[in-house]
Amino acid sequence: MQNYKLFKNSKPVIAIDGTCISGKGTLAKNIAHQLNFDHLDTGSLYRYLAYLISEKKIDEKNTQELKDNFDFDEIKKVDLRTEKITKLSSVIASKKIIRDFLIDIQRNFADYPPSGIGSVIDGRDIGTVVIPLAEIKFFIDANIYVRTKRRQHDLSEKGEVSEYNQVLKQIVERDNRDKNRKLSPLLMHKDALLIDTSELSKIDTLKLAVKLIDRSGKLKLINR
Repeated sequence: MQNYKLFKNSKPVIAIDGTCISGKGTLAKNIAHQLNFDHLDTGSLYRYLAYLISEKKIDEKNTQELKDNFDFDEIKKVDLRTEKITKLSSVIASKKIIRDFLIDIQRNFADYPPSGIGSVIDGRDIGTVVIPLAEIKFFIDANIYVRTKRRQHDLSEKGEVSEYNQVLKQIVERDNRDKNRKLSPLLMHKDALLIDTSELSKIDTLKLAVKLIDRSGKLKLINR
């Protein structure tokens, strides 16, 4: 774990970390809706920086220019799921200057969620580094072969043809980068609640997560 200054969030946070294509993003959105919390997909922040770097030709070391061009509204408008953006975002996510730049944005969201109630933040180091004192921490995972099929389905939905072994190789490479990078590697916090979504539907995953949150007694559920 990196030696970041210990941060205490002023509003309730549910931190969700996990492997790629494990369903953590969908779960985060569903929990946020269930609790009337705000959702932040930190992966989209890295993708957006990759977009600014590759498409707007901003030097990744020029954090002031990145800050001047950072636009939350634009994140929702541009396609951040291209293969080029996906690969670059994974590469820059291992760089300290990028992670330091985004950690302030993520923590600001945690302290000042738009709803003023609380937030659900998903990524790969939320519970271990970004929001280490989050009230609830989840770690989401799934069998790599299940994740490969899910990725193929996602690509098919976009009209893209994919070869199973190639997709599997890409996910293995992504897992290795996430888990073995020197800066903020993907780790499961000792206090995190593990959910394996391999054989769970999106609804069943949400039900299990809500049950675990309720059982913890750390948050009052809204609109159950």
